[in-house]
Amino acid sequence: MQKLLGQIVIKIDTRLSVKDPLTSSVGQEIIRHSVSIIATEGLEQFTFKKLATALGSTETTVYRYFQNKQQLMMYLASWYWSVMEWKMAFSTANVEVPQIRLDKALQALSSPLEDLKQTEYLNEAKLHDIVISESFKAFVVKHLAKKERLGYFMAYAQLCERLAGIILLNNKNYKTPKALAATLIETSQYQMFLSKHLPEITDLGAEPDALHKLLHQIAFKALEEK
Repeated sequence: MQKLLGQIVIKIDTRLSVKDPLTSSVGQEIIRHSVSIIATEGLEQFTFKKLATALGSTETTVYRYFQNKQQLMMYLASWYWSVMEWKMAFSTANVEVPQIRLDKALQALSSPLEDLKQTEYLNEAKLHDIVISESFKAFVVKHLAKKERLGYFMAYAQLCERLAGIILLNNKNYKTPKALAATLIETSQYQMFLSKHLPEITDLGAEPDALHKLLHQIAFKALEEK
């Protein structure tokens, strides 16, 4: 899995950057330092000034790639959802039995991303923690232009579509596969957040496979509907 994921070429919607940061070494350094700073100090404390200092450059350099902090955040989150989709795709590849295929998809969804050594400009494990810890939806709703919201949701929608397709393989008459897919994704993200930051209000912290089992229960119980 690690080897396969490392060979992926992630394509982020062009609406989420002024210039694709992966096309230059400077752009890649912007991505690498952004993830490092946000993972260490949090999203609220992150600024382009701090990023420029880490780069040994100026804020003008950063603005050549991203209009503002929110656009950069959406770029990173979009990367996360894209890698999650590929992770699910590889987990379920060549699995013919629908029930096993869905279970493997849920297993992929409920496990954190690991850092891919092949993408030296981005630490996927840190990015996973960032997406779990920070509320990207707030930026989508309050600050982003429509084209940026669409760019961000494209990656998320593709993950939903993939999971919804697997759901339909298990019950072709199920009426709301996209709604169930989104519910499973959001449940996974929210429970990871609670386990890390508010373990007192979730029961999933102690058992390693607990989240996978919860998603399995939700999905297969829903699919029992005629």
